[in-house]
Amino acid sequence: GRRQYSDQDLEKLTLLHLLTKAGYRIGDIARHGLGQLRDLAGDIAAADVVVPTGSSGVGTAEELLAQALDATSNLDSRGLEKVMERALLGLSKPMLRSQLLVPLMVEVGERWGDGRLRVAHEHMASSIVSSFLYSLNVRQPVLPGAPVLVVATPSGQIHELGALLAASVALESGWDVLYLGCDLPAEDIAAAAHDRGARGVLMSLVFPLNDPAVAGQIRQLRRLLGVGISLVVGGRAAPSYAAVLNEVGARTVADDVSLASLLSDI
Repeated sequence: GRRQYSDQDLEKLTLLHLLTKAGYRIGDIARHGLGQLRDLAGDIAAADVVVPTGSSGVGTAEELLAQALDATSNLDSRGLEKVMERALLGLSKPMLRSQLLVPLMVEVGERWGDGRLRVAHEHMASSIVSSFLYSLNVRQPVLPGAPVLVVATPSGQIHELGALLAASVALESGWDVLYLGCDLPAEDIAAAAHDRGARGVLMSLVFPLNDPAVAGQIRQLRRLLGVGISLVVGGRAAPSYAAVLNEVGARTVADDVSLASLLSDI
């Protein structure tokens, strides 16, 4: 007497929960497809609406962030994982990124920097958030014939959270993402892009800043991609590479909204 639900069913239920809490009538949206529901949820996120919860007990984004920070401070890995899981019930994916995951890692980094947390705390949080995002990304449905986007970080860039966040945005924007991870030579990124017939390559640059070796990788990647594949670059360190990015004609993005807009253009 049991019934099984697919990932798509669960996502639809989550979106319906989010939208009804934001004021939509269930009768008006229950028959919408996933694409329409995602668009409506994206509009809510763009308006910076934090959706409160009622009897579900999930909590607001602010409450979830506080719980995640407490779990990190206590080195409670399972507790942090449970916060991530609860967040899926009350937050759309754009809100999950902008109001929980990014603020969490920024705050953890600041506390590590001023001595309130140790490197073990930062590594634990980074590992769990990265694993959570990767799992979320691989479950995102991809339509047949969707354009391919390769996402990676070049040699010397070992932080992958920005790349995973960018991959999440691209998947929601209708792209088929080939995620390669971090610290890859330019020739391997380019080879993967050509092998899959990719329309674009997206690189995340976080640390170090203004490294000549990374600049060389950017130049080499642009040459190897040729003229038919767009190069998109984002991340905290991207402004420090502005000169070389301008030189090679790479397109830069500063946040989720600009990335989604650029991806729709290319």
